[in-house]
Amino acid sequence: MKLAFLTSLILIMLAPAVHAQSLDPLIAGAKNEGKLVIYASAAAQQLQMYLAAFSKRYPFIKTEYFRTDKQKLVTRVLLEEQAKQRLADVIHTSVIETHILKKRGALSRHVPAESASYPSQYKDPEGFWTSVYASGTLMGYNTRQVKRVEAPKTYDDLLNPKWRNVMGIDNTKIEWFAMLSKLKGRVYMEKLAAQNAQVMAGNTNLLNLLAAGEFAIMPGVYEYSVDNMKAKGAPVDWIGLEPVITYTVAASLPSQPAHPFAAKLFIEWLLSKEGQEVINQYGRAPIRDDIDSKYGKLLKQHKLLIADVDLSKREVEVNEMIRKLFR
Repeated sequence: MKLAFLTSLILIMLAPAVHAQSLDPLIAGAKNEGKLVIYASAAAQQLQMYLAAFSKRYPFIKTEYFRTDKQKLVTRVLLEEQAKQRLADVIHTSVIETHILKKRGALSRHVPAESASYPSQYKDPEGFWTSVYASGTLMGYNTRQVKRVEAPKTYDDLLNPKWRNVMGIDNTKIEWFAMLSKLKGRVYMEKLAAQNAQVMAGNTNLLNLLAAGEFAIMPGVYEYSVDNMKAKGAPVDWIGLEPVITYTVAASLPSQPAHPFAAKLFIEWLLSKEGQEVINQYGRAPIRDDIDSKYGKLLKQHKLLIADVDLSKREVEVNEMIRKLFR
């Protein structure tokens, strides 16, 4: 018994050293390459935080990023793939878009060492991507117009006639629309559309209108965005309608990255405790359990419905539904 305990203790103590040694070839290769290009749909400030921390750790790598929305990112990667003018070293976007790129042959298989401890639902079973953080879509409301006890508590509550004409919806959240329609069905989505919500593109735009009192509730809002506005004094709060529709953002390797060692090193760092702490500081919910994450804890308090990768097969259908019902 004592021998087994001592063996386990030694292995635990040696693990960081073993992992550090496994990074040595990546570090050596990245030094020769000296550059890293990231294609991402995350916010510019978030990417800047990543690269500032990564550059502090590995100052010999010159970093740059290209940022656009998820759909445009997929289009750009596929066009570059077709033209054989591949510029990205790392692709960092939602799992749904990542899966589309995988199906189109625009990614290469890469299993980071850091992903070994990640739960299976946050990794591609074929080794093409690993989720970096999660984000829940909740229901925001204006606290001056709606008392918490009177706010919707379920998705069915959104259909109550009292919420007609006083709801805002962001029609770019394809994961939310797709998973809600999968959960509740087409008839439900038609009834939701009949509530005559103010529909427009842009999470921030709609949140500003919610805070200004242009409408009373806003389903499908991100938890961190409501809390950011609330911290600045805006009269907003949120409730988690269950199951909380959650999407994840992954890191993956393009089919032929120009700087593969730097790319793999960055992915290892992003999945490491240090990288996940940066994600946590920005206000996202990291996947690792050893991070003291406010939003990670909040999501764990709710039953989740994680947006499935097969949504990529239904993207045209879902976009058509949004176009017809929520324009």
